[in-house]
Amino acid sequence: MPRRGRKADADGGRLIGERYRLGDRIGRGGMATVYRAHDEQLDRAVALKMMRADLGEDPLFVQRFEAEARRAASVSHPNVVPVYDVGVDGAPYMVMELVEGGDLAKVLAAGGRMPPERAARLAADAAAALHAAHDAGLVHRDVKPGNILLRGDGRAVVADFGIARATGEDSMTKTGAMLGSVEYFSPEQARGERASAASDIYALGVVLYELLTGERPFRGDTPYAVATARLRTATPDPRAVVRDLPGELGEIVTRAMARDPARRFASADAMRGALLAWLDGAGAPPVAASPAVVTPQPVVAASDTPVDVAPVPVRRAPIQPPSRRQRRPVAAWPLGLLLVALLAGGYLGASLLIDRDPTDLPGIVVGSAGGGVFPDPTPSPTLTPTPTT
Repeated sequence: MPRRGRKADADGGRLIGERYRLGDRIGRGGMATVYRAHDEQLDRAVALKMMRADLGEDPLFVQRFEAEARRAASVSHPNVVPVYDVGVDGAPYMVMELVEGGDLAKVLAAGGRMPPERAARLAADAAAALHAAHDAGLVHRDVKPGNILLRGDGRAVVADFGIARATGEDSMTKTGAMLGSVEYFSPEQARGERASAASDIYALGVVLYELLTGERPFRGDTPYAVATARLRTATPDPRAVVRDLPGELGEIVTRAMARDPARRFASADAMRGALLAWLDGAGAPPVAASPAVVTPQPVVAASDTPVDVAPVPVRRAPIQPPSRRQRRPVAAWPLGLLLVALLAGGYLGASLLIDRDPTDLPGIVVGSAGGGVFPDPTPSPTLTPTPTT
C-alpha cells in the first residue's frame, strides 16, 4: 500500500536496471518522474529520477545525460545530493540519495515567507553547494525551490545538477517544459545566452527573495511577460514588500539579483560569506564551514567560468571626522569655489552609482539554436532604475 501523502503509479513495483525496485511516486515534472525506490543490491532506500521515455530515443541526449550525471557524482559535499548511479532502462534514469524532508517549493506553498534568519541560513547552505559544483566546473542552470531539498536536521541540499544542460534547456528554447523555472532564470538566460556560475547566483537570489517575502519578484501570465519584466525593470528590493526586513540582508538579495552579472557576487562562496556574516551579526547560532571534496575534472568549459569581480563588502566602516587641530582659517572666496566643486563632484558621483545596464533595454534574440524565444519588443521610453548593490 502506498504511504500516506504519496501517489501510486503504474510503474510501481517495476525493476529498473535489474537493481532498483520502484515504489511510490514522489513527484512529477515536465521532463521526469521521481520515485522512491529500493536498491536491492545494497538494501537501501533511494530516489530514482526517470526521464521521459522519448528522451531515451535520442542518442545525443543519452550521452549528455550520462556525462552530466558523472560530473555531478564527482562533487562530494554535505549540501549536494549525491548521485549514486545512472543508466537507461526504457528511459534514462538517475539514482540519488533519498531526502525525506521535502523541498522549499512545498515549504513556500504551505507557509509563505520565512523568518529572515531561517531564510538566510538555507540560502547559505545552497550557496555552499553551488560553490562546490562551480569549483568542479559544473553549473546548475536550474536553481529553484523545487531543487533545494531539506534534510531531517533542517539543512538544505541542492539536487539535479546537470539536468538542464543535458536536456539542452539552459536557455529559453523550450518554454513548455521550463515554464516553472523561467521565474528563476537570469536576464542573460532570458536573452538566449549561455548560463554561467553568475546565473546560478542570480537564481539563488530570486529564491532568497521569495523565502523572505513569500512572493516572486517578477510576475506575468506568460514566459514573455516574466522575461520582459526582468530585462526592463530595476532589481526589486525585498524591503519594499517586508518593511522591517534587515537592511543588510536586503542588500545581499539585490546584489545577487543584479541585472549585470559583473555586479553580482564574484562567487557563490562570496554570497555565502555575506550571509554568514549577517547571521553572525544578527546573533544567530554559528555555522561550521563545510569544505567540498571534489574529484578533479580534466576539462572545464570556458562558458562555465564565473565572472571574477571583487566583492563589495556588505558592512561599511564609519567615516572618521577630521580632528579640530587640523582645521585652518580659509578665506571666503576659496569657500565659494570649494562649494561649486563639491556640488559638481556630488552630481558626478551620484550618476556613477546608478546601476545601469550597458544595453539599457536589450533586445531578445529570436529563437535560433541556443537563443531566446521572444521577439524584440517595440521600443519604449528608457527607464532609469533605482540604485542597486
